[in-house]
Amino acid sequence: MKIKDLAIVFSGALLLQGCSAFDKHHGINWGEGHCPAPTAETLSSGNLRIEDGKTLKCQLKPYVSNMACQGITDKTNADGIFCQNGRGQNMLFVFDEKGVLQRHGNL
Repeated sequence: MKIKDLAIVFSGALLLQGCSAFDKHHGINWGEGHCPAPTAETLSSGNLRIEDGKTLKCQLKPYVSNMACQGITDKTNADGIFCQNGRGQNMLFVFDEKGVLQRHGNL
């Protein structure tokens, strides 16, 4: 690896370190009040099984806690969350007005 390439990699790593000092979730309304715990059938090996029509937005918060996420709204006023993990993989979650997951997927 060339010195210039190595310097770019280290610079990027240093910049990402600074990101951890800030809130990773921007513009997301997780809901207020009590969030029901996932049921036994929605857990798989201790992890939340994300299911369209069943999973609540507030239940996703721990699942995406280590991801950088942004709340979004499209032209139909559908509420959503766009997330990116540390490997650059993107995920989109779209919810109805009650906070129930309507669809999700990798981008």
